[in-house]
Amino acid sequence: MQLLVRRVLPLTRCLPMIRLSRARLVVLLLALLAAALTPDRARAEGHDSDAARIAAAGHSLKWNWTPPGRTERYGHAETLIHAPLSAVRRQVLQFGHYREFVPSRFKTSRVVGHGADGSTDVYLQIAVLHGLVTLWDVTRFAPPKASAPGIETVEGRMVPGKGNVEDMDVLWTLRALDDDWTVLKFDLLLKPGLPAPQSAIDEELRDSAMYAVDAVHDRAQGTAEFAPWGG
Repeated sequence: MQLLVRRVLPLTRCLPMIRLSRARLVVLLLALLAAALTPDRARAEGHDSDAARIAAAGHSLKWNWTPPGRTERYGHAETLIHAPLSAVRRQVLQFGHYREFVPSRFKTSRVVGHGADGSTDVYLQIAVLHGLVTLWDVTRFAPPKASAPGIETVEGRMVPGKGNVEDMDVLWTLRALDDDWTVLKFDLLLKPGLPAPQSAIDEELRDSAMYAVDAVHDRAQGTAEFAPWGG
């Protein structure tokens, strides 16, 4: 704000030298600030906390949490990719190649159907508990949805009755920082329906989420390197 004030104050010197009441002066300054802080300029001068956090770490980040509007604990991971959103989206939609993304987790990934609404049904086999148990289900992925300018989501939900798990839910969130950089987030819920400590389930979920974003990062960017972000 101080920076903007320093930039706006010189503009006031260009105004006719007329006497203004304090109220009118405040309104005038606010109008000048609004004009200076256009959306494009705000993005250029702003500080993107997600990108800054990931860039500072120099690698993808992971944790467990309960997303807003949900009641279950998910595995969460996010990464910063030196590639446009379109390139990241292209990799996220490679459902039949998810096994190649995380071969230690996904044993099978195969497209088994398409819906009239653009959805895609994918048969997945997932190894959990260090490979001791294989879970499977059919997950229906909705087509990409623009939730806001520059932000897209791709959600997949288990088709009821098709699987040996209680529930599965995945959510990709892609956000363009500009034409060359994208923040990618992934949330994963998997309820195995087996007696297992929550700590073990949490570990599986956050590790799988990070493997997934790392795989998309490497493929979309063309390298596993974390390029310096100049934001």
